[in-house]
Amino acid sequence: MFQELEKLGKNREDSKDKLLEILKDESRKISIYDQMKMINELKESLSTIQKQYREDFFKTYAHGFVVKINKIKNENPEDYSNEKFDIDEYIKSVIILKRQSEEKDEDSTSSEEFRRIYTIISLYTTFILNEPIHEVGTKFPGNLEIVYKNGKYYCPVKKNNENNPKAVCQFCIAENLDY
Repeated sequence: MFQELEKLGKNREDSKDKLLEILKDESRKISIYDQMKMINELKESLSTIQKQYREDFFKTYAHGFVVKINKIKNENPEDYSNEKFDIDEYIKSVIILKRQSEEKDEDSTSSEEFRRIYTIISLYTTFILNEPIHEVGTKFPGNLEIVYKNGKYYCPVKKNNENNPKAVCQFCIAENLDY
C-alpha cells in the first residue's frame, strides 16, 4: 500500500480522485473478518481508558472505522476529479503513517489489518473529506470533545499530542481547542 501512496507523493500528484482510487483499491482488500479483528483489537486497547469514557470511545471509533472503510469502497473517484489537496502535508502524513506501521512496539497489539485500516481512514478523512481524523463529538477525558464552529474543527487534545510519534495529530486538520 505504501508503495502506491509514496509514488503519488513523488509524482506530486495532488488530485483527490487519484488518492481515492488508491484508498478504494486498498479498502476492497479488507474483509469482514479483518474488520471484526480490528474491532476486537480496538475493544482490547480501550481497556486502559477510564470506564466512563470507554463505551463512547468504542462506539465512536468502531463506527468511524467500519462505516468509513465501507463508504470508501463505494465512493466514486470521479466525484473528486477537479479537487486538489496539500501535497506537502500529504507527503508528511504518508511518512508518519509508514513509520508508525513499521515501528511495531513490543507492547503494541495492533495487527497489520488494524494499521492498514487506520492508514486508509486517516488519509481519507484528512485529504478527501477535509475532516478531522476523530469525528465531531468524539469525547475525551474531562468531558471535552471535537467540535466544529465557524467553519473550523477544534480538538481538545491536539496540542498534547502534536509531537507524539504514535499519534496522527501531526497532520490532522483540526486546530487546538483552548479550554
